[in-house]
Amino acid sequence: MYIRESELFKGVPEHIHAEISEISTEEVLNEGHVLFKVGEPAEYLYILAEGLVELTVPGEQRLSFSVDEFGAVFGWSALVEPKQYTATATCKKNSKVIRLDAERLMRLFTKHPAEGLHIMRRLAGIVAGRLMICYDELTKSEMHLPKTTY
Repeated sequence: MYIRESELFKGVPEHIHAEISEISTEEVLNEGHVLFKVGEPAEYLYILAEGLVELTVPGEQRLSFSVDEFGAVFGWSALVEPKQYTATATCKKNSKVIRLDAERLMRLFTKHPAEGLHIMRRLAGIVAGRLMICYDELTKSEMHLPKTTY
C-alpha cells in the first residue's frame, strides 16, 4: 500500500502501517478539484499516490509548491496547531490520494508514542525541507524585483 512508501511513514513497523491503513481512504480526483483551501479547518493529511497537486499560498508574492512524487505528504497542518490549512491544494492533473483522518492518526500516536514521535520528527524534516524551497524561491524573486527609489 501507499502508506509503506510514504516519506512520512518510512521506518515505521508493519503493525503501525496496518493501523494507519485502517484509518485511510483512497480517493480518485479530477483535474481542478480543490482538496482544501487556505484558512479552512485542517482535518485530513494526504499522501499522493498518482498525479499532481499544487499547493498555493496567497499573498503579495504568491508561492506555489508542486506535489508530484509518489508517497509525498501534504496537508500536514492537520497534525499541528492551530489545525488550519496554510495553503490551497488543487489537483493539476487527475490524481489519486490517500486521505488520513488526522484526529484518528493522533489517537494512534498516543497509543504508540515512540512511533508517533518518529513520525512527527519525519514531518518536521519534511516541513523544514519545503520551507527551504520556499526561501530559495523568495530570494530568487527578490533579485528580480525592480529597485524602488525615494
